[in-house]
Amino acid sequence: MTYLIGVDCGGTHIVGQTWSTSPEHLVQSVTGGPGNVVLDYTGAIANLTGVLDQLVAPIPADQVGLILIGIAGIETAGHADEIQQLVNQRYQIKTRVISDAKLALLNGLAGADGLLVIAGTGSVVYGRQTGHFLRVGGWGYVLGDEGSAYDISKRALKQILTRTDAGQTSQLTKPLLAQLDVSSVPSAVQRFYAQNRQTNAQLAQLIASLADQGNSEAIAVLVASAQALAQQVITLYQRFETPRPQNIVLSGSVLQHNQLVREALTTAIHQVIPTLKFNDITTNNAHAALYWHCWAQEENN
Repeated sequence: MTYLIGVDCGGTHIVGQTWSTSPEHLVQSVTGGPGNVVLDYTGAIANLTGVLDQLVAPIPADQVGLILIGIAGIETAGHADEIQQLVNQRYQIKTRVISDAKLALLNGLAGADGLLVIAGTGSVVYGRQTGHFLRVGGWGYVLGDEGSAYDISKRALKQILTRTDAGQTSQLTKPLLAQLDVSSVPSAVQRFYAQNRQTNAQLAQLIASLADQGNSEAIAVLVASAQALAQQVITLYQRFETPRPQNIVLSGSVLQHNQLVREALTTAIHQVIPTLKFNDITTNNAHAALYWHCWAQEENN
């Protein structure tokens, strides 16, 4: 029997899974600590090998066909070849290292061509067509991340500032000031600049709650953020060669948990590209190991 090992190294934790191929069956799943090699290379590698040690131990090495690892921050850090060699030498098993976003693209589309939209704390749009990868956005919270939780928070505060500059009071002012534990708009701005990205991104949950209660300005913020992300999807889709792939996968906390943002995004995209089919990722992305052969075959052709 042949086994495949997939590992999703995310910023908060690592999930590793062993799968049998015929029949397809989850043999073992192991969770470990953070896996972002940019934030803590040494710690991430220690966590990764800790997970792999547990997965590899029960199985003869010659029965493992592949270790596929998707790592957060790997494209920025540039350690893919180094980590691939390290794992290969440690276990004597064929290893491939890609970004966690490409792992999600592979898993979500089951190895087929198409698009992936990730909108969580940050955002990015990826596409793949016949072995070629495309990317739009994902330029970080200062220059981009449209449709992300941070983008929603930033747009909400900018809405307050726009109303304040006009001598008016926004519907968002009172709840947002309370959430930030400040008593004035200038203090809110000061607090926003002082807080880290993750803390500011959490303000999006308040905006979502206000939108659910019918707050028109909160709804407008969410829709505008979703439409900005939709435009990035359209931009990437138009870069595909014809015939263009028609499948798109939605991932990330914002698109999974905020129905208004999701509907605004899909509506804006369908107005321009009515043929696109939307899907969700329903398994952990370590499951992508089962589809690697689809990409490998194209690389070999």
